[in-house]
Amino acid sequence: MKWDKNEARFLPFVVLLSIAFFILFGFLNSTGSNNLAMVRIFEPDEAAVLPVIQNMVAPKGSLDGFLRGFIFYGYYYYGFPFFGLSGIIALPFQWLGQIQNTQLIMLALRQFVSVLPMIIGIVLLVYLQDGFRTYRSILLLLFLLIVPAVFQNALWLHPDGLVLLLSVLVLFFLNKDNRSLGKYFFISAAFCGVLVATKLVGVFFFLAVGTVLIWSLVEKKVNWKKALISAVVYILILVIFFIISNPFLLSEWGRIEYLNIARKQSDMLSSGYGVIYGKGLKSLWPIMQLYYGESVFLITTLIVSLLSIFNKKRNFFTALILAWFFPLTLYLLFFIHFKYQYWLPVALPLFSTWALIFCNKDGFRAINFWRKVIYILFTSILVAQFCLFSYHDYKIAKKQIFGEKSNPSIQFYDEVRVVLFSELNNPLSVYFDYRLYLPDDNNWEKTTSFDLLTYEYIQENHFDILILQQQRINDYLQEGLVGVNPVEFEKSQIFYRDAEDGQIDGYNLIFRDEVGLVFQK
Repeated sequence: MKWDKNEARFLPFVVLLSIAFFILFGFLNSTGSNNLAMVRIFEPDEAAVLPVIQNMVAPKGSLDGFLRGFIFYGYYYYGFPFFGLSGIIALPFQWLGQIQNTQLIMLALRQFVSVLPMIIGIVLLVYLQDGFRTYRSILLLLFLLIVPAVFQNALWLHPDGLVLLLSVLVLFFLNKDNRSLGKYFFISAAFCGVLVATKLVGVFFFLAVGTVLIWSLVEKKVNWKKALISAVVYILILVIFFIISNPFLLSEWGRIEYLNIARKQSDMLSSGYGVIYGKGLKSLWPIMQLYYGESVFLITTLIVSLLSIFNKKRNFFTALILAWFFPLTLYLLFFIHFKYQYWLPVALPLFSTWALIFCNKDGFRAINFWRKVIYILFTSILVAQFCLFSYHDYKIAKKQIFGEKSNPSIQFYDEVRVVLFSELNNPLSVYFDYRLYLPDDNNWEKTTSFDLLTYEYIQENHFDILILQQQRINDYLQEGLVGVNPVEFEKSQIFYRDAEDGQIDGYNLIFRDEVGLVFQK
């Protein structure tokens, strides 16, 4: 798609719609983050990364110390592009003495690390499909922005908005290269290296890059020698930018820690967190249906993308999308436990192929009867899915707006304060499940864990008080669960059975409701 400023008539409308959604997400993102404890109960992943970001920009006494603390941030579950960008956004808050203003800094981080990259990526997809030339740009932009996966992903601090943007940039430059294996081909390699550094899903671009190489050979734009050399150079550039984007890899201990975390994360994704999670379409379908649409819509989307292959103006870019879509999708379907955000960087490019269906009045009149029937059928499916997406977005927004007032965990803490009022000022050691609200309005030394609990863990830490979530107990006592580590899982189930019975060894049950339980020594 070539840029023509005289033809890009709908660019102002695209910009205005994008700004409107950015403001909407800003309004929604200003809620649910009064303090770190509140962030934790809504999104534990955010609560895990926020202290890391705050520590990255904390004063270190010297420029050298600051740069070391900024680069070697230690939490290598996500790459430096995500944390580096987050640190840059957080830095002005440190200078202004507002780094502990959780609500303000979370708003900025969500907006500029999650929302803005995602909107830019979607706008770029719209440009690739229509060039802002026709009304298609507005319809396609609006549809992509209301996909519930997009809407939900805009409401937390996570790398997936950045992953989407980087994925689209790789597609953009592969397409712009026009099978010449020139500078744009190698620019795509640089962005692919940054993508892999952010999240390892970038390695699934291998088929799209291979498609470019094969297509260029078939069209005889290059010979075998140039194709082979270009492939090698592409990999080298990718590796170089992967290392540059994760500068902590230049340290031996940084590499060791990164590889250890990568192995641990790979095991958790493939097996599960403590218990073995389900895989395959049956397991993931409820999530996919909620965030990406009904089966008839998804099947029709795939048909539309395949039809785009036969459109001379779109065939190459569509082939790139499909070559990116299928490897990652198969991996998500069969090899790991599915989470909605994982599919985002391949689903949205696939959804963008709906631009093929939109046509003007004259174009509709020109097609034959059966094509009109198919057009009306496909359009009806798209409109129906648009309505369903809008309804799901409404529920997501409502939950976000009223979450603070209606969250049972916050109400549970009000009860805990009454029960333990005399203990609030005592320096007690307290364990609490991470989905329970426990702010810093007391003198307790608080500990939480994402792992399953055992008597061994409780006894080693000598907790004075245990605050357990009822739902977590229910989850781990379900019939048919299989532990990743059967021996440790059996130990956890012994603990959770005793907790359910209200009889943890060495502790007395002093309060219980449908939300949680409080035990005291």
